[in-house]
Amino acid sequence: MQTEPCRDAVKENQPVRLRGHHFLCLLTYKGLGYTPAFVENMTAVATRINAGAKVILHPGPDDICAALSPADRAACNHDCAKPETAALDDMAEKATVAVLGHGLNEAFTLDAEKVEKLRAAFLTGESRSACGLCRWRAVCDEIAESGFAETLLKGAHAT
Repeated sequence: MQTEPCRDAVKENQPVRLRGHHFLCLLTYKGLGYTPAFVENMTAVATRINAGAKVILHPGPDDICAALSPADRAACNHDCAKPETAALDDMAEKATVAVLGHGLNEAFTLDAEKVEKLRAAFLTGESRSACGLCRWRAVCDEIAESGFAETLLKGAHAT
């Protein structure tokens, strides 16, 4: 397991870097998480996206990873260096690219229309191949079935 913090701290004026599985996780995120630091950071990322920050599908450690201590990473068990995490990301990236058409390292605005498109694909299972063994799957199923009620990601310029 990796013991050093993930590198490259979040820069407010830069696009939000999201690895594949974190990108999908934001669709059902409503303030639940592994640790208080994880929740605080994930909420800040959703807030930045809603405010119009561009997003980049990023291979490897991202802006969620960057804020986590070694203890936080151990709690979520998706350490930056694990091959299983890279495999999850690859599946999630492919599904996201298929829905949105944006590739890795291509900055784009995640507006409300794109969020709806991604959530529709999530509901049908089209974008959920990476969710198969996730311990949060049942929680996300319930959130999706509720129409994504109380989720924090609205998309840029959404009201």
